Amino acid sequence: MYRCMVLMVEQSSSRGAIVTGAGVGLGNAIARRLAADGLCLVVNDLPSKAAEIDQLVKAVEAIGGKAVACLGDVSVMDNVGALVDICVEKYGGLDVMVANAGTAFLKPILDCTYQDVQDIFNVNFRSAWNCYQAAARQMIKQGKGHPFASAYSASKFAIRGLTQSAAQEWGRNGITVNAYCPAKSLSAELGATIGQSAVDPDSWSNANAVGRIGEPNEVAEMVSWLASPNSGFITGQSILIDGGMLFD
Repeated sequence: MYRCMVLMVEQSSSRGAIVTGAGVGLGNAIARRLAADGLCLVVNDLPSKAAEIDQLVKAVEAIGGKAVACLGDVSVMDNVGALVDICVEKYGGLDVMVANAGTAFLKPILDCTYQDVQDIFNVNFRSAWNCYQAAARQMIKQGKGHPFASAYSASKFAIRGLTQSAAQEWGRNGITVNAYCPAKSLSAELGATIGQSAVDPDSWSNANAVGRIGEPNEVAEMVSWLASPNSGFITGQSILIDGGMLFD
């Protein structure tokens, strides 16, 4: 599962970060961890997640952090541009882009309509593409930056190729680009996927080497490291966080 891309630039004194799909699940955990790391956030999700985003902003402020909400569909480039503009206006620049927005879609190929395919690519690939482009333009202007990509099956493999291409193209601009690839984690998203596909929850645990479902904070720890200066020599990689489901 290619879930997210992180674009990051070299360290600056005040670090602005955007996290899409931050209302629930992995995005929410990642936003909280980055706030704890001292990053100033612009957090995004669809308007239907307004209450969850409001709670997230309050939680970040409660620990002394900074967060601004910006709702909108990131498969629309103008909405991503607005996220970048707000981050630059509020925090003086964009240092980390976590393109976490994505959706699960489980249906046999022969049962899929063309609209199904369009919808899944819009959410899982097009949104990541928009975040890559908008973030990179700003980061190159600044001379520094860190993007992360998010996106299923075919759409997820597209993210791997996009991550590698972007890493090669933008490396000399001080931008690292990596994708994090988690297995299912304990969140509302997993419940929705299991309900959609009638999968036995135990099957997710039995599918990996450690024998349990992951926690969102375990993914957030990896994103925290990828968004730090310590990961400056890592780029173009798709990093598995799956408890040994795959060995690559």
